[in-house]
Amino acid sequence: MHAQRSPGDADRAEALRLAAVRDWVDLTRPPPVELQAVVRLARRVTGAPHAVVNIIDEHLQRQLAADGCERGECAREDSMCHYALRAGGLVHAPDARRDVRFAANPWVDGRLGAVRSYTSAPLVTPEGLSLGTLCVFGEQVRELTAQQRADLADLAHLVVGVFARERAARLEVESAQALRQAQRAAETARALQTALLPRGLPTSPAVSLTSRYLPGTDGVDVGGDFYDAVRTDGALVLVMGDVQGHSTAAAAAMGQVRTAVHAYVSEGHDPCTVLERTNRLVQDLEGDLFATCCLVRLDERTGEVVVASAGHPLPLRFAPGHVEELDVEPGPPLGVQEETVYTEARHRLPGAARLLLYTDGLAEWARGGPLDGWDAVAGTLRAHADEDAGALADRLLAPVAHVRADDAALLVVDYAGPASGALEARLLLPADPRAVAVARDYLRATLDRWDLAGTVDAAELVVSELVTNAVLHAGSGAALTLRHDAALARLSVGVDDTSTSQPRPRDGGEDALGGRGMHIVDVVADRWWVAPRGDGKTVWADLLTA
Repeated sequence: MHAQRSPGDADRAEALRLAAVRDWVDLTRPPPVELQAVVRLARRVTGAPHAVVNIIDEHLQRQLAADGCERGECAREDSMCHYALRAGGLVHAPDARRDVRFAANPWVDGRLGAVRSYTSAPLVTPEGLSLGTLCVFGEQVRELTAQQRADLADLAHLVVGVFARERAARLEVESAQALRQAQRAAETARALQTALLPRGLPTSPAVSLTSRYLPGTDGVDVGGDFYDAVRTDGALVLVMGDVQGHSTAAAAAMGQVRTAVHAYVSEGHDPCTVLERTNRLVQDLEGDLFATCCLVRLDERTGEVVVASAGHPLPLRFAPGHVEELDVEPGPPLGVQEETVYTEARHRLPGAARLLLYTDGLAEWARGGPLDGWDAVAGTLRAHADEDAGALADRLLAPVAHVRADDAALLVVDYAGPASGALEARLLLPADPRAVAVARDYLRATLDRWDLAGTVDAAELVVSELVTNAVLHAGSGAALTLRHDAALARLSVGVDDTSTSQPRPRDGGEDALGGRGMHIVDVVADRWWVAPRGDGKTVWADLLTA
């Protein structure tokens, strides 16, 4: 017994057959000329008056070649060959009027034609899918011999071979066109990527930067990795980020994120504030994109490093045989959580140092060996820490020749060390009036240690006024930062507070009971300014020491 095919199986089989018709036969182009020779030969070997090559789709039977009659089309449901395809194999009806399969067909009973003899061989692909038939027919009863039927089947195989050759040629042309389109798209993508990354990075006698970017996939995909470096007053801010995804949307978001970070840094915001404001921006972007980002603020004169991270790999400080992270508690990626507050960590580079900022694609490329990605990167840094920055960057990216799972970007930072005579001290102050006295005592002790006794009186006035303003108006703890640059003969005094109000100098007059603090600072200091930081600010004042 044979299992009967369900209607669902029949529908799936027909869907596969129709897909093969569209794949193997291009009905929009003239049929191959060899088909005409095949139908002539079919007539000759069978003695039939008519021979045609039929292709049957979901609606029509189309005659691609015909001999002994004109080419034409008919509805699929009227076609004798449509029945023959369902029957499977070669079909031979010497007298169609006496054949129950065809007697009621309109091509047999006189409605469309007067066919008596009919023989068809299916056009079957190597996958077993029928495209149509090679059929011969006539108006007289005719019995074909076994050899004639075998010859007709061989000619049907020849027709499929012609279609296979045409299909291969068409696919080759389409592949070449697709390759050219992909190459053009890739060039456009690379141009877009290049335009979104900085054209150049700032350098100085103290810092040199070496950057690399490599896309993780071939073709038109554009990655979201980015890097930047922004020079601010007295510091260089290094940026490394990664927008999720590989698409023009990700690249566009990357451009917006990098521009926003650059702008916020240029305005003087500290790393935490830059991340918090950029997080709000990413929240407003369309789609579900998110980004990781790491900021490193390097004070070139003192070697102080401030690090903040939004879900991004931490910077690495490395030397021959040694690698360590510049540790900080990372916050969530940008765009994931509303009103995120990021934390920062301060580190000190007491001498010459090398840093690596990178995206996680670098570690992904290094996976697959005996070490995981981070250990492989760290191992390369330990073993080759004294190499030229360009050679080291290329060595880190060498695995791209084998694995391209993700984009990768990196910055190698070569820092020459603090300037000679550059000093810094920092003190956290209590959130009460005692802060002023504590700050003055710390100032005097520090300036005595730095041999700056001649600057104490002016500096004490400035510190007293700035700390008083911080305690009175912010109502919270403050922090005092002292920096001395001997080469510039400059003492910088900075006081952090949590107030967002901008101080303004006011000349209160002789009888005024208050409001003269910033007026005093304005008179005593060489200059003063405000650097916003998160929900607060730092008020800075410079005094000349010589």
